[in-house]
Amino acid sequence: MNKPLPNVRVAALCLGSALLMSANTAPAGDDNMTEAKTAADADAGILKWKDGKQAVFMLAFDDSCVSHVDNAIPELVKRGLVGTFYINPGNGPFQNRKSAWENDIPKTGMEYGNHTFKHKGAPSVDVLDEELALCNDVINKCFPDRKQPRLVSFGQPGGVPWTITDEEKNQLLKKYNLVQRPSFFGYPFHAKTKEDVLKLVDNAIAKGEMGHHDFHGVGGDWLTTPMDIYIALLDKLSACKDVVWVTDAVSYHKYLVERTGAELKIVAKTNNAIKLQLACSTDPELYDLPLTLYVRVPAQWKAFSVTQGKDTLVAQLSDGVLRFAASPVSGEITVRRTAN
Repeated sequence: MNKPLPNVRVAALCLGSALLMSANTAPAGDDNMTEAKTAADADAGILKWKDGKQAVFMLAFDDSCVSHVDNAIPELVKRGLVGTFYINPGNGPFQNRKSAWENDIPKTGMEYGNHTFKHKGAPSVDVLDEELALCNDVINKCFPDRKQPRLVSFGQPGGVPWTITDEEKNQLLKKYNLVQRPSFFGYPFHAKTKEDVLKLVDNAIAKGEMGHHDFHGVGGDWLTTPMDIYIALLDKLSACKDVVWVTDAVSYHKYLVERTGAELKIVAKTNNAIKLQLACSTDPELYDLPLTLYVRVPAQWKAFSVTQGKDTLVAQLSDGVLRFAASPVSGEITVRRTAN
């Protein structure tokens, strides 16, 4: 058996494959490259992705399969990765591992999404209303410490009757604070080989955007992704952690919507202080994921403090750029030079 590559070398391979993909696929004057250059040259701003990561990747798992409990989740936990599990708590697979889904898995850092209670579709508005409500009730029971109301991701079940209109569906999603996830994309429908699956990560990095892979069975059950493909994807994501934000569907949605509806400006500047004004258009009760902000500070600044309202923020200084996470609420942020 070949020995695993050292982490540094694996990371280099991750970056190398992404750069090669970018060179082969990104046209001259690529919008993402232009945006990155503009952000780097500005005095203050909101970074495109959390912690300044280059891209985003999400892992989604449908139908609360037994193989998720036995195979998928343990491998995620080993690597410190997160997945969103779209559960059908009224069906047999969930009931067969009810204790794990309700008591054990929520402690691992995984997230749950609403896939309806029994995966029976939407033959009427009333049926879908009940299906969404019952599934949300179970999710909230599994995470009793989460605040209410909160956003939950929604994955529309496939292969079942769906006769209501998009407008009717969207009204119900709004009623239950559900966020529509990206369309299902994964093995064996859209990605046919291991190479196809791994290229999803490379494409996300090359474009500086979000990529995702969605699963049914993992090493078992139905529409199964083989374990060797699954493990290869997780290892790829682990190797790319420095440049890829591997997150859940709601966190991605929050950051994207918050960033799109926010603006950061420098409103005052002296030798010892910089005052920033953050303007946010989102509801802070539902959209509460910190935004990663940056501001350039004078070269002579060696020590500093950052405050937002009554909160003191943790900040990192690198090459004259101060980076910190701030709550997505409108107001003033003050950066002060302090004694060394």
